[in-house]
Amino acid sequence: GFSHPTRGLEILFGCVVRGREETTKLGGDHRSNKLSSMTLGGSGGSGVVVPRNFRLLEELERGEKGIGDGTVSYGMDDGDDIYMRSWTGTIIGPHNTVHEGRIYQLKLFCDKDYPDKPPSVRFHSRINMTCVNPDSGVVDPKKFLVLGNWQRDYTMEYILTHLKKEMAASYNRKLVQPPEGTYF
Repeated sequence: GFSHPTRGLEILFGCVVRGREETTKLGGDHRSNKLSSMTLGGSGGSGVVVPRNFRLLEELERGEKGIGDGTVSYGMDDGDDIYMRSWTGTIIGPHNTVHEGRIYQLKLFCDKDYPDKPPSVRFHSRINMTCVNPDSGVVDPKKFLVLGNWQRDYTMEYILTHLKKEMAASYNRKLVQPPEGTYF
């Protein structure tokens, strides 16, 4: 078998060779599947269009290398998912907060319109934070502006590092937390 970066490239190049539109058969139903794309080069736009899969492969490679000091990481849940939708992120709680030393797991879901629209983000590990729904663990875009004011050049890494910063913010750093090792 292929490791996921190779498998992803094989699929990506297959899509690029066949063109921008692919038809897949899903449960007897023919659907047209246009690749989502983004423009690189700032808001003026250089006109360089990067397919969604290129962007996600770049993020996968970066996530597998490890980010910064290693307190934030992420990777794909299923290396065989050619659409690269489901991801798991990990944040180790920041020093001098109630989160210190805790390991938080999150689920990120990049739908077909990512990176034009943000992924859905949900804590799997229980956490008490102002931007997290206390019943579901969902990060509320109205209370977490990285999602609420999404820009296409934001990444999963950007989301996770900003959630870690939120943990250290004055309004979150001392909140009473659920028992460690409990999940939504």
